[in-house]
Amino acid sequence: MDIRVGKIVGVVVNPNSDKLYNEKIDIGNGEIREIASGLQKHIPIEQVQDAMVVCLLNLKARKLADYNSHGMVLCAQTADASIIEFLKPPAGSEPGDVITFEGYERKPLEMLPAKKNPWDNVKPCLVTDGSLVGCYKDPESGKLLKFTTPKGVCVASTVKDGLIG
Repeated sequence: MDIRVGKIVGVVVNPNSDKLYNEKIDIGNGEIREIASGLQKHIPIEQVQDAMVVCLLNLKARKLADYNSHGMVLCAQTADASIIEFLKPPAGSEPGDVITFEGYERKPLEMLPAKKNPWDNVKPCLVTDGSLVGCYKDPESGKLLKFTTPKGVCVASTVKDGLIG
């Protein structure tokens, strides 16, 4: 999974959806990625603009309400999805900072296949712990491995022991 820090540099309400924002996200090295996020009912647009976020980038592009989305903004949420909030990179992060997990080697990246997408296997393993830290729960050991950048760990604002998606 190619997970990196991004900064939302532009956001508008998708005119064809009551759920989606259309975002332009700086993901480092001068690249601006267009991503649609279903956050209209959860995060006010004023809090989306200029937000530092954690993005999953090697997903196949998908058309969402007539907008080509090239990735996903990762959010923490409660089990009932009553609260959804950005997973936030640590202070001082820069667009393009790579997210790693202790004990996992970062391999050459490729686009994830549209069918039998590895994201479907990984998603249930992404959680926040009791301290708000984003983690990958290793399915074999059960150990929580923190979302880490060179500047620290990625956290939710309020969602403890939640899901990330």
